[in-house]
Amino acid sequence: MVGLHLQELLIIKFMEYERIYLDYNASSLIRKEAFNLLEEINSSYGNPSSVHEEGRSMRDLIETSRANIANSINTNEKNVIFTSGGTEAIDIALNQNPGRIIINSTEHIAVFEAAKDTGSKIETLEVDYNGIVDLDNLETMLSKGPALVCIMFANNETGVIQPIEKISEIVRKHNSYLFCDAVQAYGKIKINFDQLNIHFMALSAHKVGGFPGSGALIINENIKKIIPKISGGGQEFGIRGGTENLIGITAFGECAKLIDKIYSENRKLKEYINILEKNIESFGGFIFGVNTERLPNTSFFAFPDISADTLLMKLDLAGYSVSSGSACSSGKVKKSHVLEAMNVDDKIVSNAIRVSLGWATKKNHITSFLNFFENSFNKSVLE
Repeated sequence: MVGLHLQELLIIKFMEYERIYLDYNASSLIRKEAFNLLEEINSSYGNPSSVHEEGRSMRDLIETSRANIANSINTNEKNVIFTSGGTEAIDIALNQNPGRIIINSTEHIAVFEAAKDTGSKIETLEVDYNGIVDLDNLETMLSKGPALVCIMFANNETGVIQPIEKISEIVRKHNSYLFCDAVQAYGKIKINFDQLNIHFMALSAHKVGGFPGSGALIINENIKKIIPKISGGGQEFGIRGGTENLIGITAFGECAKLIDKIYSENRKLKEYINILEKNIESFGGFIFGVNTERLPNTSFFAFPDISADTLLMKLDLAGYSVSSGSACSSGKVKKSHVLEAMNVDDKIVSNAIRVSLGWATKKNHITSFLNFFENSFNKSVLE
């Protein structure tokens, strides 16, 4: 390597030790399209609320992004409210409750925490062994009075998809509201917001290849009054005060323009997940939610005799980035409340790890990942 520059040496070093990222449900690798408008913003930046040319130019970028996101979920652009992310969208939505909140037991922890802050009566809707909510129980609970029902479109850990259309029918029959956390579902399965008659829905940019710090709350156009959580200068139709995150919003919009391409990527990811799970089962692993419809990019599994913290450490040292479930636990490996709600044996709950694929995942990444287990279990990898 005599005569090579430092930069060339660093590139060679990186190529020798390239890591494989398999944690897209925590955060997607950023798409190159997210950077499309950075030069335009840099050359003519202005506050989007200003009336001068620079301000109007930036306002146009925001409204174009709003339209792109609305088109990607089949709703009116006026129903899209930009937030700092999925968590803030959840917070605003749960503030719109009639004094009673019903929460699916496998919801993201952000929903439970936001519900506590409202001071409302909170009730839990249980799920079956596959992680699907009990529709008969929901009907019974709603017969006692109106509520804000919180049921995520698809689970962030297991990938299990809920029957949102049926749930929406039940909720509306009982004059209640439905909040749907679609942070994980968006881009992985087609969402028709208007057709589903959802009242509130949360999205997040960094799950589809945008930047962290940007998200959206989608509000049904028939809801006339929204109580804001952040008041201020009247931005976002008076629902979310504060100067908009221009870079985050425009990147989000650029990713939303790719929605059809993203859907096509999912066919490849489903193929990879099938290869992964076929082999994991051959190694003696147990896959959660395997008997129901799941996201095409997600697999949550465990081995009976290997704890998650041990396996995660070994995988990380070997160059594979996976997780034990939700990434919103301050970097700690904790027992999955999702699996506990599904009544999974406590002995195996502590062993669960999640693999989630995305736009840059390649088939050889899966083969390499399986080779790790082939070496560990001394079994052949099946194709």
